Amino acid sequence: MDDMLQDRLAAAQERSANERAILNLLRQEGPTPAAEIARRMDLSVQSASVITRKLEAEGLVQRGAPVRGGIGKPSRPISLNPNGAFSIGLRIGRRRSDLILIDFEGRVLGQRTATYAYPTPSLCLDLARAGLEAFGKILTPEQRERIAGIGIGMPFDLWNWLDLLDAPQAEMQAWRDFPAQEAFSEALGLPAFVGNDGSLACHGEHLFGAARDLPDFGYIYVGAFLGGGIVIDGRLYLGTRGNAGALASLPVPGADGAMTQMVEFASIHSLERRLDARSPGDGASLLKQDAWLGFDDLKATWIEETARQIAAASMTLVAVLDVPVIVIDGSFPSEVRETLVSRVDALVAVWDARGIHRPQIVAGTLGTKACALGAGYRPIVARYLVE
Repeated sequence: MDDMLQDRLAAAQERSANERAILNLLRQEGPTPAAEIARRMDLSVQSASVITRKLEAEGLVQRGAPVRGGIGKPSRPISLNPNGAFSIGLRIGRRRSDLILIDFEGRVLGQRTATYAYPTPSLCLDLARAGLEAFGKILTPEQRERIAGIGIGMPFDLWNWLDLLDAPQAEMQAWRDFPAQEAFSEALGLPAFVGNDGSLACHGEHLFGAARDLPDFGYIYVGAFLGGGIVIDGRLYLGTRGNAGALASLPVPGADGAMTQMVEFASIHSLERRLDARSPGDGASLLKQDAWLGFDDLKATWIEETARQIAAASMTLVAVLDVPVIVIDGSFPSEVRETLVSRVDALVAVWDARGIHRPQIVAGTLGTKACALGAGYRPIVARYLVE
């Protein structure tokens, strides 16, 4: 590990709890007067002033124009400085990967995309290197020094999904021994944070989407694979192995009664297979359309089957974790999302819920951006905010 990377990791560890808490407050609440920061943090006005001035000197916060509204000196609300920190997020998907550059407030400043027949470590590393070089031209030299790291969201155990990836076994086995965190950190000279794509999409929706104000919820994402995540008491719950919310692996009975996994029914890959069976080679292109047109019968059948699987998974999450809300999103057009969410809501409303409370079903808002945003914000959280 080079000296610059060691310095960045050390800086992340040295940030005080009160500094992190104030930055977290400003991220959640927006511009806030110093007196209100002191009150919310249970600090003296003097202590809060010392901390906020230190953060301001470091370029992490900024003061707004004076606001007059009462007796005494006008207050100047304090907010995050968007240029105080930057980060890179990478979503590794089945047919495409998305790399984004975000600022301290999570706004996307740059984006690069790579498409492929199937993902390999070398392709994803090349995208990250080229993206960092391109993003560096967007930022000033001082801003480049403020890149907190790179977050990577990817399906865990990719080598076990060969039938879903249509990839040569030798190519996919490269993921088995690939040290993702170390490899991306070395390639970019930045701290790297690797997580499950479903969990990080959940993180993105919690930070920037429909779940922003929800302290407890389950998250279900229908992509090429099926993914999910869990937030408890305002924190992303990852589990002991970082794989909490792995809904794709839930056992369900197949058509012949034999047990299989939910991903066989509730995934866009399952719809693509049906499309290819009808018109070989056309499935992927049909599903890339802004609107899913030309296969209404298969779409309707898939939505109904997927809704039933998601409704069952929703009731399971409630039964086990007692979450009051389930957020549903996916890699599909908005009209498909609306129909799917509506159908799940209708099923949950009539299914037997004795012993549990029926969850509220909510549509996500970020779609394919959720994972890259959630992954990209992980380095910023680790360095500046409260987990």
